[in-house]
Amino acid sequence: MKFNVMKKYEHFQRYREISQIFIKNGLGFLLEYFELTRFVPLKKRISDESEEISRASLPSRLRKVLEELGPTYVKLGQLLSTRPDILPPDYIQEFRKLQDDVAPVPYSKIEPILEEELEGDVDDVFNYVEEKAQAGASIAQTHRAELKDGKSVILKIQRPGIEKKIRTDLEMIENLAEMIAEREVLPEFINVKGLVDEFKESLYKELDFMRELYNIKRFKANFADDERIICPDVYEEYSSRRILVMEEIEGIKLSQFEESDRKDIEGEKLARVGAESLLKQVMIDGFFHADPHQGNLLVVDGDKLAYIDFGLIGQISSDDRDRFALLFAALLRRNVEIITDIITEIGEVPREINRRKLKIDIEEFIYNYYNRKLEDINLKVLFEELQHIVFKHHIKLPQEFFLLFRALGVSEGVGSTLDPDFNIVSVGNDFLRELMKDRFSPDSLFKRFSLGLWRLRRDIKGLPGDLADVIEKMGRDDLSIIFQHENLDELEEKIDFASNRLSISLIISSLIIGSSLIIQTGVEPHFRGIPLFGFLGFSIAGVLGVWLVISIFRSGRF
Repeated sequence: MKFNVMKKYEHFQRYREISQIFIKNGLGFLLEYFELTRFVPLKKRISDESEEISRASLPSRLRKVLEELGPTYVKLGQLLSTRPDILPPDYIQEFRKLQDDVAPVPYSKIEPILEEELEGDVDDVFNYVEEKAQAGASIAQTHRAELKDGKSVILKIQRPGIEKKIRTDLEMIENLAEMIAEREVLPEFINVKGLVDEFKESLYKELDFMRELYNIKRFKANFADDERIICPDVYEEYSSRRILVMEEIEGIKLSQFEESDRKDIEGEKLARVGAESLLKQVMIDGFFHADPHQGNLLVVDGDKLAYIDFGLIGQISSDDRDRFALLFAALLRRNVEIITDIITEIGEVPREINRRKLKIDIEEFIYNYYNRKLEDINLKVLFEELQHIVFKHHIKLPQEFFLLFRALGVSEGVGSTLDPDFNIVSVGNDFLRELMKDRFSPDSLFKRFSLGLWRLRRDIKGLPGDLADVIEKMGRDDLSIIFQHENLDELEEKIDFASNRLSISLIISSLIIGSSLIIQTGVEPHFRGIPLFGFLGFSIAGVLGVWLVISIFRSGRF
């Protein structure tokens, strides 16, 4: 299928910009693949590379291209940085450097959006809104404000025109992805269209702030009984798809944490609280903050942790929670068999995979940790090495697993900021021990048994109906069974022969039974005191029986 970008004439300037950024960063050779050379003036198709560019690696050049292309492409790079099953480690490391920091737009351009979403004057809801933004990102920016009742809040406001811009960029990315698939630029195991669809879904969800509002409410409910974890209140009556109004939490952002702050906090306790809260999110709730970096965590009152920014959330099913708990336990206990089984169970495994080589690679990976104490194991490195194996064997794990691998790795770094001696592996080992006790308690086992019965009932529930459908079709002569066979003539003859013997046996049996009944009733005429028809029946049955026995002995199969 021809890549016809001319049908999208309104994108002409953007295609030209993309082409020139590729050339500027020493990637002009890619323009031929995407048929973008037509958008570059002839004199600009050859560019003198700077010394810095010429020394840069291909992953580094691609990262710079994504940064220059803007917010949508930066987010694409960030998504790719969570997919070590499709990209080599050097690309993953580069794309992780992509930052979603964008200069905020003036308040004068934001205020009309506020009024439109609030359906009235800003002053009717707020005492004031600070015109200077707290922070700016690709999709939104935040401002401090105060409600009429005096409560301090944070406004998250969508940037003007961002939705239209993202939709345009996504159309172009789809076109480029189509060309990549058509030209077979990437290995066959990478599903480019599936990746772009996943990216679109993720980005459209991020554009809807009501989703984030419900994420906050659900997260808050999950930790309602834990005073150590704080989550902001949200004001649903003032929020919409494009604005989010939430409680302002006062505390120290970990991204601004300094050594002098350590004396005012319980660092060791807080590091453990953060790790345990994330393990609970993953292994118990199945609903976890997928981006718990230092900018999204605050220390409150010296002994509490507050989570903010719930735009990126991961969810895993109850079955996957059990699988991850087993995988985590198997990694800590160096159990190669369980690790191999779980990876191949949860992932999409290529047909041609060499399972023996996969197991050998996992054994070699685990062997590196045999003589180490738990406190000496770096969880981030552990997961990264496991992901290298997954990439090597082209196994596709669900994206949620990579998100939680990343979240746990980030959590380890956060814990080290609070407590230099912190080790998440030791905390995880203790957490798993308690979790397993709970999972194998009588109450938990009964619940699992009940769930198993329910699933069995669900699986067989439709069976009687299916059988009824088959019988009904048989009754209407509407059931067709097609057989295709070769060289079965001899078998057909044998079946024919056997069925004839069986028929004669049934006739003999019928004659014997019928004759017995006639003799018992004494029906006339008689022959020497015996009912004639009974006598004849036994005689015929006897002759047929003798013939059948002789036939069987002659065949030699008895």
